[in-house]
Amino acid sequence: MSRPRELSDWLDAYMEYTNETEPATIFHKWVGFSAIASALRKKTYLSLGRIKVYGNMYIVLVAEPGIARKSQAINFGLQIMSEVPEIQTSADAVTKEALLQDLENSAQQDQLLDGSTLTHSSLSIISKEFESFLGQKKENTKMLVLLTDLFDCQELPWKYRTKNSGNNTIPSIYLNLMGATTPESLASCLPSTAIGGGLTSRILFIWADRRAKKCSRPEESPRVLELKKKLSADLYSISRIVGQYDFSNEEGKKWDEWYNAYEELDPDRLCKDPAFNGWYSRKPMCLLKVALACAASESDRRILEWRHIERAMLEIQEVEKSMGIVFKAIGKSSVTSEVDTVMQLIRTRKYVTEKDLLSMVWRDLDSDKFDNVITTAIRTGKVKRQFRGPNGETGEIWYVDTDWLTTRNKRISEGTKI
Repeated sequence: MSRPRELSDWLDAYMEYTNETEPATIFHKWVGFSAIASALRKKTYLSLGRIKVYGNMYIVLVAEPGIARKSQAINFGLQIMSEVPEIQTSADAVTKEALLQDLENSAQQDQLLDGSTLTHSSLSIISKEFESFLGQKKENTKMLVLLTDLFDCQELPWKYRTKNSGNNTIPSIYLNLMGATTPESLASCLPSTAIGGGLTSRILFIWADRRAKKCSRPEESPRVLELKKKLSADLYSISRIVGQYDFSNEEGKKWDEWYNAYEELDPDRLCKDPAFNGWYSRKPMCLLKVALACAASESDRRILEWRHIERAMLEIQEVEKSMGIVFKAIGKSSVTSEVDTVMQLIRTRKYVTEKDLLSMVWRDLDSDKFDNVITTAIRTGKVKRQFRGPNGETGEIWYVDTDWLTTRNKRISEGTKI
């Protein structure tokens, strides 16, 4: 019999616990989701008829270096997770062979509700330098394939061969992942051919471009200490949940209706980047995994209610709005990153002369490469080249953000103040 919870909602309490710290709020939120996923492990799942949906997630925080405090966010969650002995974690940077060994060593047993025993290998990868974990793209194909293969938590034991010990078997696997990286580092470890399918279609990329606030000395107040204690106690309670989650009849019908109406190629979807087509095909399963965490956050009841799914929808929609940014440095073109940088400079300034633009990027672009970059940017339709400045200036080449120019011209025609 489980003990009463200390908190009415673990995730809400975790957000309060991390409130007076610098990391981006969205980072704290998804570290919280990952902590619950780590605690649930293989002994808990949602039944979809002949399919079992487990609570594991691959979550990667993405931001420019030092901007949104990725590692700090992970550290706060790790402090709580370390208080729960059942949560086993892997090293920050390992080889494929070492990861398999960690999985084999993580084998544990849990008694199920029917009295039988489940032997499973439930492990959480915590990597503050995700690109170090994956390795360079020239040599990481095996790791990418392995992580892709293990995501689905197959019920049968997983067999692999080693040079020294022959055939090895890992009990039923449950792999959870929490990582952090930058767009440029992601580009160093993911080939452009990997974008859109395989591993990346299974990852929730969480983007932030600023920290939540400045906190020179985050205070460990009595309230913070109290919350930390309660969060640890309730995460332990979550780790003790065993058995099958179910929909009620009404919730099951709502899910069927939503799923049958869902269109992965909906032109109105929030992230229109075609690189995420594979992710959108997996969005329903991702939604259920997040909803499982929402349900476990509230209580030990193994019932998935529609409000849990609605909450998961809102959380994922927040991620969708900006997740396309994470691949800005990755592409088949040799100037992908530079085009993005130049377009961002023009967008920020609204208009700029060629001379001034070159003065900003000359360390990275010679004149020949600049011509290639600016021509590519112009052909996207988001940048316009003109020989008269916005205020009638002549004698120089200007580059103008077309969205700003369209708005400006509309206001002029309407007689509105610019």
